[in-house]
Amino acid sequence: MKSLYRKGANYKMPKYLASKEEREACEYCIRNNIRIAPQGIQNDPDHWRITITLGPYQRGEKPNVAPSIYDRHAIWKSYYEFCKYYYDKHRK
Repeated sequence: MKSLYRKGANYKMPKYLASKEEREACEYCIRNNIRIAPQGIQNDPDHWRITITLGPYQRGEKPNVAPSIYDRHAIWKSYYEFCKYYYDKHRK
């Protein structure tokens, strides 16, 4: 099996500077066991899906996967939109 991290390949996540509100929503999700994470797509280094798992970690659990596929320009913006959705939903 070939390594995904071969020399010269660009397999790094893009950089994104989150706003104060986005960071606050993300921190809320972390504190309340709402686990949202980008998940790479095999053999496609420029596209990701977003996975969501609610509640404390349990061995063998399966995350919910968002149906959309995000490119390098939209992944972090979408990630923080999911965080903000759960932040707003549980804060009301």
